[in-house]
Amino acid sequence: MEIKIINEKTIWEDFVKEQKYTSLFQSWNWGEFERSMGNKFENFGIFDEEKLIGLIPIKHVSAIRGKYLHIRHGPIFDFKDKNIWNEFYEFILKKAKNEGYWFVRMSPLITKDFRFKEIEIFNRLKKSPMHDVDAEITWVLNLDQTEQRILSNMRKNTRYYIKRAERDGVKIIKTTDSKYLKNFWTIYSDTVKRQKWSAYSCGYIKNEFEIFKKDKQIELYLAEYKNKFIAASLILYYGNQAIYHHSGSLTKYSKVSASYLIQWEAIKEAKKRGLRWYNFWGISPLEKRDGKLEAKKKHPWEGLTFFKMGFGGEVRQFIHARDLPIRKIYYLTRLFESLEKRSRRY
Repeated sequence: MEIKIINEKTIWEDFVKEQKYTSLFQSWNWGEFERSMGNKFENFGIFDEEKLIGLIPIKHVSAIRGKYLHIRHGPIFDFKDKNIWNEFYEFILKKAKNEGYWFVRMSPLITKDFRFKEIEIFNRLKKSPMHDVDAEITWVLNLDQTEQRILSNMRKNTRYYIKRAERDGVKIIKTTDSKYLKNFWTIYSDTVKRQKWSAYSCGYIKNEFEIFKKDKQIELYLAEYKNKFIAASLILYYGNQAIYHHSGSLTKYSKVSASYLIQWEAIKEAKKRGLRWYNFWGISPLEKRDGKLEAKKKHPWEGLTFFKMGFGGEVRQFIHARDLPIRKIYYLTRLFESLEKRSRRY
């Protein structure tokens, strides 16, 4: 086997799209976006002779919390193949040591039922102390059904809020025109302040939009009410899914159910595009109460999870991120992140 840089977009993309589960973090354009933000990002391929058998998307991170290699929703290969795991492990361990990194963080799209005991490498990895930041628990809606069936499977209140928004005269605009990003930013900023989220920068949102727009992989949805934009969402299209990514709504218009109508219009657009899944992205851990799955009580995402689950669908859960410690200083990062997770009630 040989691990080397891949410079051709089509080679990378063709391999990703063959996988059962795909993610925007695995896309070639995500690497382009990271580089546009001034970050070092490398696209490595694992080859068996001339055949491509795996991908390793690597972001180099130097932050207050530590210096590490970040492999988001990767590596990507046949996770049952011990030989590929061994090749990957030797490569990433050597790379991190030679380049002075404290640890390697990875979050491969491995489902919770995977048999770890068969892969010796996992005994050397530690569960990341960081809370779920990469949509390890997602809520997805199967689009292989009629619009009427999707509506009928929604929570009663969700259907009501969609119809009420239509009756109230809310109109949804879809666009890839960058001039509307200023409207999105106003709405997003208001939401961040209300929810006390850690906000992305305006430049971050703009760069992501411009990069994915080139391949028609993103659209901005704006809800207009009485000649004012009061809610917005950025929807990404990648692989066989539409992904609900960034969003917000104006506090002043909280009684207008515009966000519900945005989601319904995005779901219908995903169906028109022939996509298989609508991915609502990350949700809180779920608990069984009265025989039903519900959002974990008092979790920061409890309300958002309730909103997403109202549209019907199913949970899709991957393993928590894993860390490969390289230097002892990693344990300072581990302590810092553990305290942060506890303070933020994750």
